[in-house]
Amino acid sequence: MKIKRMPIKDPDNVNWIVIIYLFILTSLGSLASYCYHVLNGDKFRVGTLVAQIFISTFAGALVVLAASYFNWAFEFAGGIAGLAGWSGATLIKALEERLIKKAKGDEQ
Repeated sequence: MKIKRMPIKDPDNVNWIVIIYLFILTSLGSLASYCYHVLNGDKFRVGTLVAQIFISTFAGALVVLAASYFNWAFEFAGGIAGLAGWSGATLIKALEERLIKKAKGDEQ
């Protein structure tokens, strides 16, 4: 069986300004989500905030990879990055469950 290799984009052609912009939007989504929870009665904890930012940054990194792969428009990628920052762990968990189903062959 021959393994099909995915092309790796040339790092010299990466638009770093767009990537930084997407991570800023991801961070804003993360902070907005945390502030929303605090406004709804959760206690402010620095450790929880830092954890939220790390998780959301990972979700944002996945969005950057998807945006690059699918050639998403700048505005669309920015919106999705903000939503990834907002949803954080929920997005990661949903992607994980879908990947596991696909690996098991349960997905139709």
